[in-house]
Amino acid sequence: MRPIPRDYLQPAGRQGRVEKLTYGRKHVLVYRPDGEADCVLYLIHGGGGDQRDFICPAFINMVDHMIEAGELRPLVIAAPTYYDPDETDKRPGNSGVAVAKFCPELRGQIIPLVESAVGLDPGRERRAIGGFSMGGVTTWYAFMEALDLFRWFMPLSGDCWACGEKGGGAHPDETARLLAEAADRQGISDYRIHAITGTADIAFPNLDAQIKAMAAYPEAFGDRLVYETMEGGVHDYDTIFRYLYNALPGLFQPD
Repeated sequence: MRPIPRDYLQPAGRQGRVEKLTYGRKHVLVYRPDGEADCVLYLIHGGGGDQRDFICPAFINMVDHMIEAGELRPLVIAAPTYYDPDETDKRPGNSGVAVAKFCPELRGQIIPLVESAVGLDPGRERRAIGGFSMGGVTTWYAFMEALDLFRWFMPLSGDCWACGEKGGGAHPDETARLLAEAADRQGISDYRIHAITGTADIAFPNLDAQIKAMAAYPEAFGDRLVYETMEGGVHDYDTIFRYLYNALPGLFQPD
């Protein structure tokens, strides 16, 4: 994993802008690049966090620099939250409940709101979803429920909880089977998954066990799945931003 250039932490010459879009009592933070974009990435925060974890100066400055340098295709980045506005219990178990029921809200409210506001109708070819920790859990649920919406999936240091909390580690074989069956049930096979974690990350044992179990389903995953680990990578946003610096240029690329 290449390190983020130090000057990418400072504002770029060409800067995008951030706006807040409201629906009901909730909102989405949306980054729009300086210039035309034709693709959208939905980035989901980790447990206990909120939309500002990704829409923050360190990450936005990096994205601005990458676009300015021609390293990254200009893209819209939307950061929603799976928590209800009055939620105070953000422990893993309750966060898991919030994440499990989030996809209908993403489909019915968030995506139409964001893409109407930015004037895009990208279709699944140019729509991606990813997230950190519980956001990674959210990404796996989206894979199981919304292949018609997204072609690109980027779970970062988060396993699939379809079989329960930390299910990728506790029940890797069953989790892998459910993921393969979900892909088959939806009848879509051109998806791409790029999963990343670090060897010192608390999520490593769960995601690693799940990914290894997924190898038993080459017809479902095979070369559609890329899995990377960073030696010594830990469970924090600085590390996740480094993963994204390396992985974002691979999104929305032709086969």
